[in-house]
Amino acid sequence: MAKLTSNTSGNFRTYGIRTVDSERRHTGLYRIVAVLLFLIVCAALAWGVKRHFDNRSAISSDAVKPLPDNDAAALTFADERAAADSAETAAAIREHRQREASPDTAAFDIQEFEKQRLKQQRALYDEALQAFRERKFEQCRSILRDMLVPMDSSDSLYDPAANLLGRASMNIYNSGSDSETNVAYTVKSGDTLSKIAVNYNTSVAAIQKANGMSTTRLNIGQKLKIPQSVWSIVIRRSDNKLLLNANNKLFKIYNVYPGSAVSRDFSGTFRIFSKQKDPVWRVDGQTYQPGSAGNIIGSRWMALKGTGASANAAGTAIHGTNRAGTPDASPGAPGYFRMSNEDVKELYELVPCETAVEIRSGR
Repeated sequence: MAKLTSNTSGNFRTYGIRTVDSERRHTGLYRIVAVLLFLIVCAALAWGVKRHFDNRSAISSDAVKPLPDNDAAALTFADERAAADSAETAAAIREHRQREASPDTAAFDIQEFEKQRLKQQRALYDEALQAFRERKFEQCRSILRDMLVPMDSSDSLYDPAANLLGRASMNIYNSGSDSETNVAYTVKSGDTLSKIAVNYNTSVAAIQKANGMSTTRLNIGQKLKIPQSVWSIVIRRSDNKLLLNANNKLFKIYNVYPGSAVSRDFSGTFRIFSKQKDPVWRVDGQTYQPGSAGNIIGSRWMALKGTGASANAAGTAIHGTNRAGTPDASPGAPGYFRMSNEDVKELYELVPCETAVEIRSGR
C-alpha cells in the first residue's frame, strides 16, 4: 500500500495515482467543448444551406421576370440590355433612332442619296463619252444601256445619254459590223436587193447603207452585210418617248409628240402594216401634196393596226410634220404620233412592216 502523508493544508497529493474527482472534472470539460463545436458546425451548415437556397430563388426570379408588354417599355428594355452588352452599340442605336425621328435628317439623307446617284450617273456618262470619242462604240453603247434602263427621263443626264446612245448605235449599225443587227450574205444568181430585203425582213435602203452602196446593182458572189433584227417599238405616253429595240435590246430613243387625233389614255398593241414616203394628206375633202403647208404628216407615214386585245382599236400612225425641226408641241396640234422629219426618216429606214409597236399609258 502506498504511503500517504499529510501536508500543511490538510489536502492529500497523489503520487502516481489519479483521484476520482480529477477524472470527472476533465470529462465534463471535454463534453462542453464537443457540444460547442457541434453547435458551431450546425450553425455554419444552416447558414450555407440558407444562402444556397436564397441564391437559387434570386436566379429563378430573374429567369421568370416578365418582359415589358408595351412598345415604350420594350424599347427601354432593349436599350438596357444593349447598354449592358456594349455602351458603344447602345449609343449607336440611340443616334440612329434620333436620325430617323428627325425630318431634317431624313431630308438630308434623301439629298445625300440624290447627290450620290447623280455622281454615279455623271461618272458613267463621262466613261461612255470617252469611249465614243475613242470610237469604241460597242463599249459606249453597253455602258449607256445599263445607265438608261433605271433612269427617269426627268433626270438631267437622261436626254444627253439617250442622244449619245443613238449616235453610238447608228455608228455600229452603219458600219455593218454589229453582230446584233447584221448577218453575212453572198449574192446568188437571180438575187435583187428587193428580194433579199423581203427575205431578211429589212429594207433596200438599210442594205445599201450597211454596205455603202449608191446603186441597187448586184454581182454574183458579192459579199453583203444584211441588217437583220427583230425590231420592236415602245411609245411611252408618260414622257412621250419612243424606244426602239433591236432583238430586245435598247437601240435608240426618240422624242414623239402625240397629236389631237389620239386621246391621252390611248394605249395598246399594234403593228406597222403600211409605210409610205412623201405621202399625200387628205382630210375633209381636201388634198394636200407632199411638202405643202397643209400636209401635216410630213415626209414619212407608218400606219399602225391593232393586234391581240387591241384588234378593234382605232387606227393610228407614226408620221412626220409640216414644220422644220421640232413638231408643234402645243395642245390640240393635229396628227397622231408625230416626230421630227429627220427622226421619222431614220426610223422609217430601220423598221420594216409588221414591226411590233406597244403604246403604253405609263412608263
